[in-house]
Amino acid sequence: MKIDSSFLAANRIGPSLEPKFVNKSEEEGKKKGIAGGFEKIFDDLWNATAETSAASREETAKLMIGELDDLPKLQVLGEKSSIMFEYNLTVRSKVIDAYQEILKTPV
Repeated sequence: MKIDSSFLAANRIGPSLEPKFVNKSEEEGKKKGIAGGFEKIFDDLWNATAETSAASREETAKLMIGELDDLPKLQVLGEKSSIMFEYNLTVRSKVIDAYQEILKTPV
């Protein structure tokens, strides 16, 4: 089995994986309006989840081919990926519930 070198890229675990949707510039918010900021929140959340999942897969591949001996680090990364995915699904469900509730509101 041949493993692509880009699959085993350098470790990208760290602060760069944390969602960056907390601080937005006022100018950006005014330009896009509320909907643009709302969309950015979900994009950032999804991208952070995808990056964490990719890092977890990379570390798992390294462990399988013998390049990694730090099993606790891999377990923590796997749990972080799982928690972020569950959080993403929970947020999605709550947004859908809120949208459906708004649709039920009489005008």
